[in-house]
Amino acid sequence: MHVFTSHTFLEDLAMVLCVAAVTTIIFQKIRQPVVVGYLIAGMIVGPNVPIPLLADPERIHTLSELGVILLMFALGLEFSVRKLIRLGPTSGFITALQVGFMIWLGYVCGRALGWTPLESIFTGAILSISSTTIVAKAYQETPVSDRLRELVFGVLLAEDLTAVVELAILTTLASGANVSASLMTVTIARLILFLVAFVGIGFIVVPPVVRFIVRMDRPETTLVAVVGICFAFALLAEHAGYSVALGAFLAGSLVAESGEAEQIEHLVAPLRDIFGAVFFVSVGMMIDPALIQQHWQALIVLTAAVVGGKIIGVTFASILSGVGTKTSIEAGMSLSQIGEFSFIIAGAALKTGAARDFLYTLAVAVSAVTTFLTPYMIRGSIPFAEFVSARMPRPLKVLEALYDSWLERIRNAGQPAKDANSIAWPIAAIVSSAVLIGAILIVNEHDPFDVTTTVSSIEHLSYFDAGLFVDLFALLLCAVPAAAMYLAARRLASALASRALAELPPSGAPAVSALIELLQITILLVAAVPLLAIVQPFMASVEGIGIIVITSVLLVVIVTRSARQMQGQIRNATQLIRLALGGAHVGAGSYEVPGIGQITPIPLRADSESVGKKLSDLDLHTNSGAVVVAIGRANSEVVVPTGNEILREGDVLELAGSIAAVASARRLLETARPAPAQQQASPD
Repeated sequence: MHVFTSHTFLEDLAMVLCVAAVTTIIFQKIRQPVVVGYLIAGMIVGPNVPIPLLADPERIHTLSELGVILLMFALGLEFSVRKLIRLGPTSGFITALQVGFMIWLGYVCGRALGWTPLESIFTGAILSISSTTIVAKAYQETPVSDRLRELVFGVLLAEDLTAVVELAILTTLASGANVSASLMTVTIARLILFLVAFVGIGFIVVPPVVRFIVRMDRPETTLVAVVGICFAFALLAEHAGYSVALGAFLAGSLVAESGEAEQIEHLVAPLRDIFGAVFFVSVGMMIDPALIQQHWQALIVLTAAVVGGKIIGVTFASILSGVGTKTSIEAGMSLSQIGEFSFIIAGAALKTGAARDFLYTLAVAVSAVTTFLTPYMIRGSIPFAEFVSARMPRPLKVLEALYDSWLERIRNAGQPAKDANSIAWPIAAIVSSAVLIGAILIVNEHDPFDVTTTVSSIEHLSYFDAGLFVDLFALLLCAVPAAAMYLAARRLASALASRALAELPPSGAPAVSALIELLQITILLVAAVPLLAIVQPFMASVEGIGIIVITSVLLVVIVTRSARQMQGQIRNATQLIRLALGGAHVGAGSYEVPGIGQITPIPLRADSESVGKKLSDLDLHTNSGAVVVAIGRANSEVVVPTGNEILREGDVLELAGSIAAVASARRLLETARPAPAQQQASPD
């Protein structure tokens, strides 16, 4: 069989784009994601499928880097520097929790498959980083809410920055050098210094230059200039030891500060689409069915770990950060893939000799499979999230809405100078306790002073029994910093609770106890999960699994108890709500209920679509994120509603939730009933 093999750059580009065009048309006709069509086009022109077309993989890979750069630049245009700073705390929290969980899960999977500890550590890092490029392309085809876009891309940027730190640490670990606290500090400090210098200088230079160029009113000049800025920043990032994708994204964010992002995005879109297609074709070219068949068991395990682990990790981390169940599930399902950074980490493992060849092959295969799945996961996330949210027990809905509003108030409260120490000292205590626990466990595992042999000889014990004795002693040593971490988390949670509730009831009140417990478990999780990922290589896998199970059960118990406590608190607060309804609060904005927080009253007009419907039929929690905690009626009656409560004209619905959730619920409740069509007069 004659195989047409490309020999020039032009032949490569022509073959790739023509085959991609055909597959794109077919997939659009059958209403399937075009990204999947690009991957199939890559398999057609790649070296691993017996089809008589073959493009040069190296040249296509070089072209694909242009696609990554332009896709990331276009994405950066949607996220100004100010928006990124605003998203930072939430994105950082979610990333710390779910990346730690994925590293632990990847390590456990690697060991279960019989791989070496070092290969398993790299596997965890490979599975921990989602693909910004793949999600960006999928979101172009499946529009999502602005809130979800901001959350997902904020997490993706935080993951990319985490990958830089992971790569530096893993490369050092693979070379045989010791990974120390000083190395991690230097790596993180260097990254922060680079970002501050990169963004600081760029913030001064780029926006005014872009505004000057746009004022010339020459689209060609504008396009050439901004693409030049994009590639210049990508090159600077690469020379600094970071990825071109990071530099291109930051360039887009700086250009967005000019206020001309919409016009520039329109100019860049055709270039982005062409070279973005080349990127996905290049991923498809790396798919090798023979190798996939050879390692099919590992492929199934790792794919399940990525999809399941990302959904669980991102969803629960997002819920704990106050995002809401519906958006959290959508985010988790959107991020259930790996991509370009995973290739880089797998390549580093091969280059340093830390892993065998199959690991890179599996990274590519898992990326390809999850890339296939991503568009379908995003499409399915909305109905699945609505299904879950609609079936949550009402006490849990109320707790979630109040928790979201509490965290929003904490984020917006700032940090008064008078209570800076109440925040700083507990954080320092938590970090130092976590470091001390990790050091004790690692030293106990390595046993550099051969303590086990010494105990065996002194106490006349077998080596195994002496080892158990030393392990027990190490656990007892860990108890002190663990107790310190627990108390510090409690103190930090109490300090944060005082910002969330402007009028604090007694410390034993259910609302205060519920908020402090939820904040405390959240703080402990964000410290303990990354710690578990670090110390898991020095523990038996079953021990790590046991810790995760116990933590999950504890979380369920705390959330269930808190939801019941809050339901009782709301019933006890009906008198305060009744007094508020009798005053001037209705229609005048939110008011504060001690122990609950801000409540927003919304009266139902006679023409509202909601009149006559059951509260469960509206499903405000699913459609907006807010909940009705009470209903005010005539004669100062206040009802704590169930889902079967029928809404009446003149009802005042008392809403709890974040500002955005309440605003969305208000729009739904104030939607007027369609006017009946007027009957036409008869000709008689």
